[in-house]
Amino acid sequence: MPLGARPFMSAPVHSPILRALLIALVGAATLPLAACDGARDPEPGDADKDPAITGALADPIMVDPQMAGDEGAALSANSGAINIPPDLKTPEAVAAALQDAARIAGGPLAKAPPPTKGEAAGEAAITAARVAGRSGMVAANCAAGISYSNVWAAKLPADLPVFPRGAVQEAAGSDAKGCALRVVHFVTPVTTGDVMNFYYTMARRAGFTIEYRQDGADYVMAGRKAGRAWKAFARARDDGLSEVDLVTSGA
Repeated sequence: MPLGARPFMSAPVHSPILRALLIALVGAATLPLAACDGARDPEPGDADKDPAITGALADPIMVDPQMAGDEGAALSANSGAINIPPDLKTPEAVAAALQDAARIAGGPLAKAPPPTKGEAAGEAAITAARVAGRSGMVAANCAAGISYSNVWAAKLPADLPVFPRGAVQEAAGSDAKGCALRVVHFVTPVTTGDVMNFYYTMARRAGFTIEYRQDGADYVMAGRKAGRAWKAFARARDDGLSEVDLVTSGA
């Protein structure tokens, strides 16, 4: 467990994707036989009935400002607003982030194809939970080994990093045997289109399959390769930032 990490079950959760993943993990861990004997798949709402889960999800978010990304971003518990220094939202800062993205990608970013249309906006979190719980991105034994720390953002796979100059707000992960998992929630001043172009370019270069769809306000891209899987959710915020949840699994 990384230094300063907390058990994931005891951590307050702000991101709807992190919340959905926690629900899916607990559902997978507590109902492993249902998926094997033909019974119904666990629904995200099943785990909500557990008092321990309900309590963890209802707690106010507490993020150490010094741990909230390399650029010192902080998240306000009362308003839910995400604040980053003004100089990180300037046109110059955006241009620098895009230049860094092209450098990391090894050249100009490829343009992602238009996304297919998916579910309504209100279904985005449920979709995340179902994907995590049913697609094999996470194993049933992963729940107990997950810890909550922004250190996990630095341990993302090299071919699927946080978007350059992105400000990490929350992260969780595990290196337990058979459960290499990273879940990172971050914000960036670049557009959702630029975010998805970056992950499209990186994933294609790394040899992943790529699926891309729009679920209401969420843009969702995912792929697989040789026992590894990844999924990125991006949405535009009213304050001009793009909010991103990135999930990777597999060694």
